[in-house]
Amino acid sequence: MSMTMPPDSRGSRRALRPRGRGVAVLAALPLLLLSAGPAGAGDADAVVDERPHVAPVQVAAPDDLAHAPDDPADEPDDQQLLAAAREKAAELGQLTDVDPFVEALAEAPRKPPAIPVGDDVDACLDSDDAHSADGRVYNRFMWCQRWHISAGYGVTGPLPGGKLATVDLEYSAVAYGRDDGRRGVTVFFRGDDATYEPARFGYIRPTSLLKQRIVCDALAGCDDTGYTEKPIKDWMSQWTRFDIASDASRGNGPDNVAVHTWQFQGEINTEFNQRLELELPSAAHTLRCDSATYFGPSRTGACVLDDVIPRLQYNVNDPRVAEVAEHIRCAQAEPFCLIDGERVLTWPPSDFGKLIPGKYVPKPPGEVSDLEGLHRIRTGKVSPDRAYTENVAEKNWACRNAPTDVYDPAAGEECDEYPFASVAEGASNIDYDYSVVGVPKEVNKCAGIALQDYYRIDRVLRSYRDPGSQLMTHVDGFFVHINDAPAPPVSGPCEDVPPDEGDDGGGGPPPVNLAPSVSIDGDVAGDEGAPVRLGASAADPEGEELTLAWQATPGPDVDPGATCSFSSTVDLAPTVTCTDDGTFTLTLTARDAVNAASDSATLTLTNVAPGLDGSPTAPVASAAQDPDPVPEVPGIAQPQPWQVFRAGTEVGLVARFTEPGANDTHTCRTVWDDGTTTSYAPTDLTCRTSHVFEHPGMYTIETEVTDDDAGSGTAEVMVIVYDPDAGFATGGGLADEGSAGKAHFQFNSRYHPHDEGPEPTIGKVDYRIDGRSLDVDSTNLEWLVVTPDDLVAVKGTGTLDGEAGYGFVLYADSREPDRLRVVVWPSRSGAYPTDTIVHDTVPGGDFDLDRSNPPPIRHGSVHVAR
Repeated sequence: MSMTMPPDSRGSRRALRPRGRGVAVLAALPLLLLSAGPAGAGDADAVVDERPHVAPVQVAAPDDLAHAPDDPADEPDDQQLLAAAREKAAELGQLTDVDPFVEALAEAPRKPPAIPVGDDVDACLDSDDAHSADGRVYNRFMWCQRWHISAGYGVTGPLPGGKLATVDLEYSAVAYGRDDGRRGVTVFFRGDDATYEPARFGYIRPTSLLKQRIVCDALAGCDDTGYTEKPIKDWMSQWTRFDIASDASRGNGPDNVAVHTWQFQGEINTEFNQRLELELPSAAHTLRCDSATYFGPSRTGACVLDDVIPRLQYNVNDPRVAEVAEHIRCAQAEPFCLIDGERVLTWPPSDFGKLIPGKYVPKPPGEVSDLEGLHRIRTGKVSPDRAYTENVAEKNWACRNAPTDVYDPAAGEECDEYPFASVAEGASNIDYDYSVVGVPKEVNKCAGIALQDYYRIDRVLRSYRDPGSQLMTHVDGFFVHINDAPAPPVSGPCEDVPPDEGDDGGGGPPPVNLAPSVSIDGDVAGDEGAPVRLGASAADPEGEELTLAWQATPGPDVDPGATCSFSSTVDLAPTVTCTDDGTFTLTLTARDAVNAASDSATLTLTNVAPGLDGSPTAPVASAAQDPDPVPEVPGIAQPQPWQVFRAGTEVGLVARFTEPGANDTHTCRTVWDDGTTTSYAPTDLTCRTSHVFEHPGMYTIETEVTDDDAGSGTAEVMVIVYDPDAGFATGGGLADEGSAGKAHFQFNSRYHPHDEGPEPTIGKVDYRIDGRSLDVDSTNLEWLVVTPDDLVAVKGTGTLDGEAGYGFVLYADSREPDRLRVVVWPSRSGAYPTDTIVHDTVPGGDFDLDRSNPPPIRHGSVHVAR
């Protein structure tokens, strides 16, 4: 290609223009590439351009922009948040790459689906970028992530930092923007897999509660729907929905633009009401909302996911836009490009080389600016921005003076310019250069339609001027990418953008939108920590879809720190669960695309006493103790019933209790049955203490837990304390069995000197009732207790009427009158007497030696020796 320089060359005029920016700009749109001859601008016979000087478009620096009305001075403003989002997107390499001819997202206003589903969701979640703390911005209306959160509690073992219990939860998340007239985003979360350590009966279990919300910056007018709390197992394999709403009244500029940040926030509440912070949380994300009316009456409100760099694509192999795409590619390659091996310069030429913006060039973190892109401005016939009018005038001047090998109207060409007339960086911008070229009319039309479609698809907002200073504020920067992918299938001629969805369409102001109605069914009551079912109704006069949000506000009678969570904050009939008793104000807010309405009711919750039912676990008949047991069920886990200890050794107590009110505080009190009492604070809903019994005996230990609202629960367990140096016991004679007659008894049990026990070295028990088949002969003695006040208890196993497999306890009192009681039970029913008892001298009597109440013997004696 060859090119003749016009006599009215712009080289001399451009030479007088100082460069406002010394950096290459990224962006692009259809431009034509022209080959330049050896001559340049600034020839001696050049004619001076006498047109009025074109004023540059100024851009307000972030510090010049006003903060949101109620933001603290130290909070970042919208422009700074947008710039940070672009920096993040550049660092992660997140770009939209929208080809308007193959993009199907904008056929209708976009809104979140009922659940995430579809090929785009699968493609997003399966991408490498999704497997990170930041996730992947698939486009400005969808973000996804496959990541994990974890929690751990406790340190144990010889290695520092060892975890007593952990959970690692793998999850999927998908967020949807929308442009259907509503300012909001919906985020879905689904648990995919959970790994617990230990696998069973640790502090963290599948029934532990996972409490999550989407935290949005409320100072900037962003509302989230609060906490949703469910057992971890109930988060698995199903989607849970969270909604975010942006308040248009808190926005800035003519489009009420508000920029928010949002992220997941949550905790795990263990079986013991221990609140564990989640580790490896998801990163924060940027959300940009607006109420622009120039996308059509069905798209007057929107929110997009803004951690991404928008890029428009043109394909040089697509015959609908091929010449325009080739023009842009060459313009972006300035100072020259190569076509068929020739150096080609664009028209009009410049003495200084051209700086044509719009191409995205990756840069190191901290060096990418949204201002380096292209920025849409107001166009059309009604009140266009002056920059648009000046862009068109500048382009027309260049086209009139272009040689025919650049632009030939007689050949049916139209003059195309890059950057576009609809951007602030267009032909009239003194900081940048531009290019024009002739292209076929149909190609130019298709490229223009693609640009308008792209503005709608990526929700590109217009820059606007401050009424006072006339400085221009940029909201959205975008870039242009030229690709050479295989030619796509051509479905027919380009179609014009519908009038009500075009750049300046809209058919006038949108109609007045009436507020929705909302009503809660009435006041409700229940127990703290238990779900309470709610009910409500909501409707919109225009039949619009409503966004619902429940909130619970504690009253003055509620202890500080109490929280409430909803089974769903977006349903009309969820359940609400609060961590303390008292009164709460429930508020349901329903939003349509424009308005919000609320109704309130009172929730009254009653205190529930802590539960400590004393249910025993497996019986233990030895002194072995777990140094730090994790109780599996409420009750006293340690010591266990009838557990045996030597006098002077430590007896540890571990008792787990239940408490539905997670905000309650507690006091534990243990009465040791030897005249001493211990009061202490629990940890993890577990009373933990210890005690040393100095003397042998059978001790019934009672533990009471009291909450801060005076509710209490108790449990008790009996232990055996022996002392091989306390003495021995013998006895023989006739015992009284009431109506059963008389019984013959004989026993002799003792420890040898230096015995450790608990089994006596010498021992024999015989017991036989006259006239009955009850003949007990001991075969093994397990322990002997001789108390300082001459009470005796012996436990062992033996035969009953010659048949093995029976346990017995003999109670004796050597104080006047001598007394005796015998309890017999089958060993298969347990290691100690419970419900299945073959014989008991005192039916229903207490098994504690102090309370055993043996009856006087008829004849003989019981003797204790020291």
